Amino acid sequence: MIGIDVVEISRFRDMKNLEMFIHRVFTKNEAEYFATKTAAKNFYETVAGHYAAKEAFSKALGTGVRGFNLNNIEVCHDEMSMPYIRFGGARVNASLSISHSGTVAVAVVYIAENVPETGLPVYAGLDLYARLLPVRSDDCHKGDCGRVFVVGGSRGMIGAPCLAATGAMRTGSGLVTVGTPESQQPIAVVKLTEAMTVPLPETENGTLSLEALGMIKSGVSKSDVCVFGPGLSQNEDIPKLIDSLISGSTDFVIDADGLNAIAENMDILRKHKNRLSCNIVVTPHPGEMSRLCGTSVEAVENDRTGAAVEFAEEYGVVTVLKGKDTVIAAPDGRVHVNNSGNSAMATGGMGDVLSGVIGSFMGQGLDTYRAAVLGVFVHGVAGDLARKEIGDRGILASDLADRIPKAIRLVKNAE
Repeated sequence: MIGIDVVEISRFRDMKNLEMFIHRVFTKNEAEYFATKTAAKNFYETVAGHYAAKEAFSKALGTGVRGFNLNNIEVCHDEMSMPYIRFGGARVNASLSISHSGTVAVAVVYIAENVPETGLPVYAGLDLYARLLPVRSDDCHKGDCGRVFVVGGSRGMIGAPCLAATGAMRTGSGLVTVGTPESQQPIAVVKLTEAMTVPLPETENGTLSLEALGMIKSGVSKSDVCVFGPGLSQNEDIPKLIDSLISGSTDFVIDADGLNAIAENMDILRKHKNRLSCNIVVTPHPGEMSRLCGTSVEAVENDRTGAAVEFAEEYGVVTVLKGKDTVIAAPDGRVHVNNSGNSAMATGGMGDVLSGVIGSFMGQGLDTYRAAVLGVFVHGVAGDLARKEIGDRGILASDLADRIPKAIRLVKNAE
């Protein structure tokens, strides 16, 4: 991928607020370089060349400056004074040429599709994600690493909560329990060796019954976070269960049929916002989002960021609108667009794993917004690792879950 940018040097020579511009667009290291003897001789040409290099790099990515800032791109120089690029704190496999005439500076960037030695895409802001990772002390025990209670499953859908539980365990949760209809619990026991399971009262159709409320509340009270919804199916009791459960203090990740139940009665979330009890992350795909918003999928997709931000602010929940360039929005207006993941992840169960990943980071101490931002990114990196090793077809959600520890290590190494 090639990016080329041409900048008029006079733009910087005539700029009245150049010092402020440098502070905003360039890193501290770049600003210090501009003050060296080498750069000071051609100060304006150097600034123009570095700026052109940043723009050229963003063009080579094929995205432009989206999902990151220009100061996430740093133009550095090696011991031979040759320029190279660091992106999100990591040196990338890019060839960079900067030159200038009397009037313009020109930068040309050729960037390989992959980060050196990983075969993975170039990620924006890796160091920022690394700083979000929960710190684990050397003397911690399983009770210190987060207790996650997954509530889900129904006849024919028991795989979903098991995938969520696996996602949580692979992300580092100390204790994970799955509460599922009693007829499905023996299956969950076979599928999950490390997680605990709880059989819950069910309807004649093999879905959760309102009679399960007491047992679920007991499990929720012993947990740091509850992941509610994977594989639940729908019945008239599910909205009542959610309405009662989110009145407590334990934080929630609500996914899948948990969201479909809320869509039947949006007052559930309105009451929650007024109570300001627990913190909630919702993780809809565009279809679920359209039902929650009472609009079409097309309308959601036409303004993904707007839809997520508006929903988060209206209902007081962190909103993760899944899909290409997943949008994470907080009730206070913060918004983040994810840049990891790939189309090979378009298969059943991926969202279940994601709910477990986000829930795990919440249980390990991150607030809902940071847990969602980091969880979505790590989930996407695991998907990129799976595609690198397996190919762009045939990846299973369990393949992704197995690569979460490696994805976390990759992020951690960017510190």
